[in-house]
Amino acid sequence: MNITADDIKKLMLQGEGLHLEMKKCKDSVPKSVWETYSSFANTRGGIILLGVTEHKEQPLESRFEVTGVEDLVKVETDFWNIMNNHQKVSQNILVDSDLREVEVDGKVVLYLQIPEADYHRKPIYINNDLQNGTYKRNHEGDRHVTMEELALLMRDSSDDIDSQIIEHYVMGDIDLDSFHAYRQSFKSANPTHAYNSLDDKEFLRHLGGYANDRHTGIEGLTMAGLLMFGKRLPIMENFPNFRVDYLDLIGVEPGGSLKWNDRLTDDGRWEPNLFNFATLVMQKLLFTLPSEGRLHGTQRKDGGELHEAIREAIINTISYCDYKLNGVLRIDRRTDEIIFRNPGTLRISRERIYDGDFTHARNRTIQRMFRMVGYGDNIGSGFQKILVAWRTLHLPTPDLREQPDVQEVWLTLSLKDTANSTVNSADNTIDSEITKLQNKRLLTVNSTVNSTEAVIEKIKSVSQFSEIQKHILSLMVQSPAITISQIALNLNKDRNAINYQLKKLKGIITIEREGSDKTGIWKISL
Repeated sequence: MNITADDIKKLMLQGEGLHLEMKKCKDSVPKSVWETYSSFANTRGGIILLGVTEHKEQPLESRFEVTGVEDLVKVETDFWNIMNNHQKVSQNILVDSDLREVEVDGKVVLYLQIPEADYHRKPIYINNDLQNGTYKRNHEGDRHVTMEELALLMRDSSDDIDSQIIEHYVMGDIDLDSFHAYRQSFKSANPTHAYNSLDDKEFLRHLGGYANDRHTGIEGLTMAGLLMFGKRLPIMENFPNFRVDYLDLIGVEPGGSLKWNDRLTDDGRWEPNLFNFATLVMQKLLFTLPSEGRLHGTQRKDGGELHEAIREAIINTISYCDYKLNGVLRIDRRTDEIIFRNPGTLRISRERIYDGDFTHARNRTIQRMFRMVGYGDNIGSGFQKILVAWRTLHLPTPDLREQPDVQEVWLTLSLKDTANSTVNSADNTIDSEITKLQNKRLLTVNSTVNSTEAVIEKIKSVSQFSEIQKHILSLMVQSPAITISQIALNLNKDRNAINYQLKKLKGIITIEREGSDKTGIWKISL
């Protein structure tokens, strides 16, 4: 991308903010550059303009003046030398093209683009001082992170947070009613699976809920095992901030005497572990929504895309929650919207998430446990499924955003259609677009094929398809919103290899992408 003098002037008129910093620079790199580098890298990225002087007493339109960088060679050389000095900067996440010279009215400004660091590489810190050299960006500028924020950045650098063993916590800390209910669900979903013959401890070990460290000899429940199936007291001993809450607020007016219609919280009447919470919330929440019924083979499957998207949202909220933070994993069913709240931050920007990019869940073991009984998607397309469902239902785009003041992520799913009628089973009215769903298919296949399983079986039977082509088509059938990048990641292949196979497939069958590469869906005709 070419940066022009006009681009620099437009940035100067915007003034400094969350993603822009301007600094005076003549013949040496300002020391404060490194604090801003750390803060942008640890937040959502930003731009630093070197060679721009601020006159704080002036109004915004004349506050910033291009004074230029006088000794370009020295400044650029010093910048890259310091950037690659690990005693000064923990990691260099820049490439040469991130620093550019731009001539503005006869003077040179250095345009420095700082990307957000990958969450695996955070925190980015300076002066070889993790605690005091880690910064984040807010509207006022660069600031030191708190101890809690630093701990969150460090936890987020790992994808195996919930696989850690909790020493001295064993099978006696598991609520057997919850665990056996899960085993029954597992058996129903996987009737011939080898895990069904295992005893409870071995079954939980195979799920990742119980582990043994061969180096230390320590064994016990993992974080995932305790959070998923544990009793209340053992959970609270390890996660004192752990709280879950579901509120039915349909028709409840703020300030009125009625506070809620129904509530699921830790009140001593049930074991508040994650499996119980998810199961009970699904029952309560989905009951308030319209349900369609379809035949899959010879069996009826109730719910439809609306219910599938809600289940996905529940599992995402649980899987991406940071259970070490102080806060409540909370779901509110309001009159015209559903709000999913979880402690934590987005591991990548919301813009990248909407574009189809994805991260691994904070709690991958918990996510896998739910997936094994038919809930959730672990290939990164879960949020895209929600977007597709809401678009198909003609509902407003789901709103995913961070609440940095309280370190929470909120997902708001509006239930108002374009005509402002609310999707609500309470008055027995169902939005016309939802009613039409039973006559729609996200995936176009031969009319004699009536289920995902049957489509996949048909794909497997086509001798013209190679094994990798069968895998690609099966992923498209299971998750119509899946992107090429996600297919490549799932199959451990290069993106170009997937594109090559798609080109070959298009010579055999009809494959189309309806919508954009990142937010559209696949349509296949066999």
